[in-house]
Amino acid sequence: MATIKQIKNKKGISYQVTIRRKPYKTIYRTFHDSDHKKAKKEALAWASKIEYDMEHGQYTQVKTTVSSHTSANKIETCEQLIRYFQKFIAPTRYATPEKYNCMYEWWINHIGHILIKELSAPVLTECKNILATEKIIKGKKETVRKANSVNKYLMCFSAVLTYAVDELEKIPVNPMAKVKLLPKPNGRTRFLSINEIQLFIDAAFNYSDIVFVYSLILFSTGGRYSEVLHLQVENIDFDNELIYYMNTKNKTHRSEYLHPDIAKEIKRYLEQNNIQTGYIFINKKTNKLVYMRGHLQKIIKSLGLEDFHIHDARHTTGSYVGMTGGSLNDIAEILGQKSLSVAKIYTHVTQKHTFAVLKRAIDYMFQKK
Repeated sequence: MATIKQIKNKKGISYQVTIRRKPYKTIYRTFHDSDHKKAKKEALAWASKIEYDMEHGQYTQVKTTVSSHTSANKIETCEQLIRYFQKFIAPTRYATPEKYNCMYEWWINHIGHILIKELSAPVLTECKNILATEKIIKGKKETVRKANSVNKYLMCFSAVLTYAVDELEKIPVNPMAKVKLLPKPNGRTRFLSINEIQLFIDAAFNYSDIVFVYSLILFSTGGRYSEVLHLQVENIDFDNELIYYMNTKNKTHRSEYLHPDIAKEIKRYLEQNNIQTGYIFINKKTNKLVYMRGHLQKIIKSLGLEDFHIHDARHTTGSYVGMTGGSLNDIAEILGQKSLSVAKIYTHVTQKHTFAVLKRAIDYMFQKK
């Protein structure tokens, strides 16, 4: 399916086309013209032709500018560097490297022609400003990127440049090191009420069995979206009531308590679908992981949950751990957070417990009973 995103920056208005259709790899192309209506018309025509060719088996996947025989020594421009990293390095470093493709394309569109040795902090700072101010279409609304999104684009390209420094020795230092990230906004504190949780689980149950089981695990363990999605049968220890999250975002493993009622539903799901090994949330027809995000977003929309994102399911778990007496250390441990500074977004729900602990200490010190 083709999506066309309008982008506004200092150069004017351009249109970025993204086409996702199995079994082809996702392809991107940006159209720009002094007459933005003409650019949009060209984008629509190109997308229509590519989709027609794909549907009728006439499309031939265009190879990237870097082939398997390309020597890293021949890399000179930013586009060549990014393409090389995208094709050969990213798949070995990231569990889901495709999620960075739109970022790679953005950098290629803006500085792909620049020689790596000519990159500088001022050039990258200008790119940061464009990322933060250019207009993008999200859904049906025109908006700008949030600070976290801008920072992800910067860190994505920084990883590419670090590779150029450390392993290719194309440049002596990473110029992105001098570019400051945008200040992060205060952590989100949106979490579902008990009634909203029940509504969500009921909606998931009525939606499909696979979404129902996924949602149960998501809310009951505080796992990240991707952590739950990549669970395998081997990661569940029913005898000891444990779920293991392997190779998490923080490059660590952790185990979570598996409630017996949740375990019963997982067992039933696995038996009914004859899943004995490997990924739990797999589409047997395509042998690929289910695109769970799309299903969950439909549920969120159908329930009219305002200002609720999928990641907030994790906030919901952390919040109720705090409200039922858990400390910040407990929350950090359960959610697999390296630093207490991240867990401090839950201070509002742990203060009551902390106050009760301090009251008990004061009562003891002054012998109040």
